[in-house]
Amino acid sequence: MGRDIKTILIIYKADHTLARETAWTVADWLATHGVTVLIRENLPEARSAVVPPGAVLAARPQLALILGGDGTMLSAARQTVADGVPFFGINLGRVGFMTSAGLDDWREVLADILENGFTPARRIMIDVSVIRGGERVYETTSLNDAVVSRGAMARLAAFNVSLDDVDICTLRADGVVISTPTGSTAYCVSAGGPLIYPGLDVLCVVPICPFLSDFKPVIVPAESPVRLALSAPETNMYLTCDGQELFPLDDNDVVEVRKSSRFLILAKRKDDSYFARLRLKGFISCP
Repeated sequence: MGRDIKTILIIYKADHTLARETAWTVADWLATHGVTVLIRENLPEARSAVVPPGAVLAARPQLALILGGDGTMLSAARQTVADGVPFFGINLGRVGFMTSAGLDDWREVLADILENGFTPARRIMIDVSVIRGGERVYETTSLNDAVVSRGAMARLAAFNVSLDDVDICTLRADGVVISTPTGSTAYCVSAGGPLIYPGLDVLCVVPICPFLSDFKPVIVPAESPVRLALSAPETNMYLTCDGQELFPLDDNDVVEVRKSSRFLILAKRKDDSYFARLRLKGFISCP
């Protein structure tokens, strides 16, 4: 993307003192470089952004700086207030796999972006719904994954798994993860799934602790809806989306996951390598 960045939106982690203070520090720094800044706390009800005193809004933001960790990135992506605006993360959390700068180097990194621009990278999202008695009783959009799993009761559950209305198998397991490539470094890989190159339009279906089953993690086209039907009377089952939304499931509910029309754009620097990031965060180790 070109170098002429006039307006930047800053979204900072909710109820986080350091994130709020850093947001205003970054805003002041950007203002000295001729950039108009909008500041927004990452809250669903915070539909409007704050414009610092004296700033004049010249254009729609060309970049959104997300101050927090991976959770803040996920939450901000699932909201619609910044749809179409490339995201760039400044890590204030722990792992920060989706972020590209930290508290110690954000000035250097942002100076490089203002001078040299960035490359937009598209990431798919998924629409997740629960069908109960033929009606959709829950709908949301996720960036990482949808997980169907047990609550407090440690018992196996039974699922009928289908792809694009074609039955695959009946699976007994503790649960199932349906992951995007972006989410493959999250619960997916922890449950034994593969790392997936992030630009691919695919989904990964991963059983959690399958019982007497040869069902291995499988990668499927993102265009084909994946359905998980609770095939036996079960209790205490939940759907979790991006680790942030929880919905209780009833017996015989069907969880449907399909590629969303929405997507996330990440702002990548020239030297940003996916495999270098995997090595840095400990996902792969090369002698």
